[in-house]
Amino acid sequence: MTQRNDDLIRLLNQALGLEYGALWLLPQHMAQIEDEELRRQLHLIADMELDHAEKSAQMIYRLGGKPDADLPQLKVRHGLREILESHVEGERAAIAVYSRGVEMADDPDIRNMLEELKRDEEGHQRLLERALARL
Repeated sequence: MTQRNDDLIRLLNQALGLEYGALWLLPQHMAQIEDEELRRQLHLIADMELDHAEKSAQMIYRLGGKPDADLPQLKVRHGLREILESHVEGERAAIAVYSRGVEMADDPDIRNMLEELKRDEEGHQRLLERALARL
């Protein structure tokens, strides 16, 4: 395994931790939200984050690594503004990780998968920012 692959595996494990963190926080945050449409959108994001975690693990295995993610320090937020702002920050962090991964990936299939995940996270960020703007 090359140093570049090792670095990409570490980065993908970081992405995996971000996805797991979102999956842990989203249900707790959704339970506080009264707006049915926003809660539905957050459910869709949660479904996609689970898919992202699976794809990240697949890429790690493909690169010869082992999924070994640490969960970030997680704090349940309260109040709609604080909840949305925290998830926007989470999406920004995921976008940054996937962007770095795109730059590092030598394998075109892995690069394409990372670009897809980055686009998904950018869509989540836009959705959350629109919800924030309506407050």
